[in-house]
Amino acid sequence: MNRIIVFLVILILFVAVLALGWWAYTLPGEVTVPVGAEEVRIKSGLAAAGVLLLSGLIAAAWWIISGIFVLPGRISRSRRRSQARKANSALTEGLLAAEAGDADAALKLARKAAKHAEDERLKLLLEARAAEANNDWAGAERAWGQLTRLPGGQLAGLRGAATAASERGDQLTAEVRAKEALALKSSADWPFNSLFDLQVSKGEWEKALDTLATGERRGLITGDSLRRRRAVLHTAHAISLPHDKKVEAQKALAEAIRAAPAFPPAAFHGARALMVDGKAKAAQGVLELGWKARPHPALAQLARRLVPQDMPANIAARLKALVDIHPGHRESRILTAEIAMDRADWVAAIRSLALLVEENPTARLCLLMERALKGYGDAGEANRWARMAASASREADWSDIDPKGNAFDFDKAGWARLVYAFGDVGDLVHPRYESYGRELEAGRVLALPGPEEEDRPETAAKAVDRPLTPPLDYAPDDD
Repeated sequence: MNRIIVFLVILILFVAVLALGWWAYTLPGEVTVPVGAEEVRIKSGLAAAGVLLLSGLIAAAWWIISGIFVLPGRISRSRRRSQARKANSALTEGLLAAEAGDADAALKLARKAAKHAEDERLKLLLEARAAEANNDWAGAERAWGQLTRLPGGQLAGLRGAATAASERGDQLTAEVRAKEALALKSSADWPFNSLFDLQVSKGEWEKALDTLATGERRGLITGDSLRRRRAVLHTAHAISLPHDKKVEAQKALAEAIRAAPAFPPAAFHGARALMVDGKAKAAQGVLELGWKARPHPALAQLARRLVPQDMPANIAARLKALVDIHPGHRESRILTAEIAMDRADWVAAIRSLALLVEENPTARLCLLMERALKGYGDAGEANRWARMAASASREADWSDIDPKGNAFDFDKAGWARLVYAFGDVGDLVHPRYESYGRELEAGRVLALPGPEEEDRPETAAKAVDRPLTPPLDYAPDDD
């Protein structure tokens, strides 16, 4: 079909040319051209056709001559385009090889690109990537460093240099590079994240707090994550301070509680610091504040020990104050059962615990039930609950308390992990829980007895002498 159309177009043009020639030939009049002593007469149509033909020949000759002059430039541009295509191909294939982990191919293509690429930034980018694929972190850092000195390549170069320095173990240089990048006016969030992560990993809590403040000003971190991270950092900083800086530690703990009241370690350590100073009332206020935001068994354990050799009635009052803040919370219900056991009201304790174990029979609840049943006088049933405790599930919050009653004893790595676990997600899990480490034995009372109670043995209300029914009905009938 296309051939027919082309043929028709050529035929029409040929006919048109013939018609135009015939029309020119038939035009009246002549053109006289003097040639020496003679005159040559040419018909007007043929003269016009001759002028057109001569003009065409002159134009063709001019095009050829001008083409000869511009030919070197065209050859040069063609060569540059060819080199650019080769360079782009080498760069593309080299970057793909580097990302794929083909170190040899990436290095080979990087050398090829260096011969053809005109943009120094692209050559350095591929050189750095190829060095990274070969695990040549010193070479990668050198290439990234050169890229930082070129226009438009500073931020990317700093990022690559920081990563390379970190990979070869030079955390100080990595931190310096990240600081340089953070000082630049950019919306990129990697300088903040990189610098913050490095400082947290090294336990530099004050520096991490300063970096966090910079991230807040830049809008790089906001909301709950910002507040929770700040609370963890303030608490970790306070714990790391020596004893002669207790005032600074207390201020840091106060900032932590203010930032995130639902962070139990801040309330626990803040209250303990006040307890050491003999400020039991202020310590109880801190515990109640923490309990209101997030009840935790470690806070209740500390409330028991705020005053050494304290009277049982005072201890019960402090615990009851916690219960009244969140009466329906699981920890408050457990604390209610513990208060009942402290005053030897075993029936009330068993009833409270029975409802809880029906919901989730953890090892902690099983041991509490064992203690209540022993006090009640049913040794056989108490032993059964003790056996159940051996295979029951553990509680993450209870694992925060060690066998001596201390809580939240994280090391530097533990605090660093908590910055993200609690800061970003709100999780509070001690490594003791994951490693099945020893924890405080549930049901064990650490509070010291008061002077009047020191020599008095613990007494239990005796149950009627008859078989006992399941946990929900442990109390004797009223009839």
